[in-house]
Amino acid sequence: MEQIFLYQQWLSQRLHEYVNLSRPPKLRGREIVMTPNQYGAALMQAYFGRASLNWIAKHVGISVQLLRQWRQEPQFLLTMDWSKSIFSNAFQENLILNDYSMAQYHYIAAEISLLEESLRLTVRMPLNQRFVKLGQSLMSRHQNDLELNNYDLRLFRRLFLFFLALENHWPGSTCHCISEDFLTFARDVVWPILNQKQWVGQELKSIQQAAPISHILSKLDSKLRETFQPFISCRTK
Repeated sequence: MEQIFLYQQWLSQRLHEYVNLSRPPKLRGREIVMTPNQYGAALMQAYFGRASLNWIAKHVGISVQLLRQWRQEPQFLLTMDWSKSIFSNAFQENLILNDYSMAQYHYIAAEISLLEESLRLTVRMPLNQRFVKLGQSLMSRHQNDLELNNYDLRLFRRLFLFFLALENHWPGSTCHCISEDFLTFARDVVWPILNQKQWVGQELKSIQQAAPISHILSKLDSKLRETFQPFISCRTK
């Protein structure tokens, strides 16, 4: 089963870009001059709340006392705030444009449920609104015997699978997105039109059994260790 953690991937990409910049980046007109560990620790704050400062400090390779000190510094706080809005936009674009397997949505949703609350809401709400509006439009067109656009059907499927997986990791978060009407419409209309032979209900159950949350956390830990290991190694030489 291929694991995919979109925030961890995004963090790794941003950290790589930061390390390889020829000059310090600017945020809101200010130059950001931090060590790679500081920059990475600021991005890791997205997990704080669901995860502890000790957990974050361990991955970054610093003491929790130093992390607490960094959390008082203006550049660190600015990077924290910037990262949330930038990731939220990147995540929405990623989910809208790309197809994933049900297993991958399981990992994606699990990681989202581990992020701090304001970021989870910033990610979820625009997608929630788009999904509901799209689903209602498609159902209305179908009821009136109007043609259903293939792009809209594929987008509906992507969002449906994400919210279906998210409901299992963040119960109640999807409101009425995965309503009985949407479930019926997806199973009886969207899946047959898109020639999706396997319905997702049983597939999701088997994935949950194969990859419980403890397994997912272990895989995320491993990915984050890989992200920060080069910087920890350089500092300890």
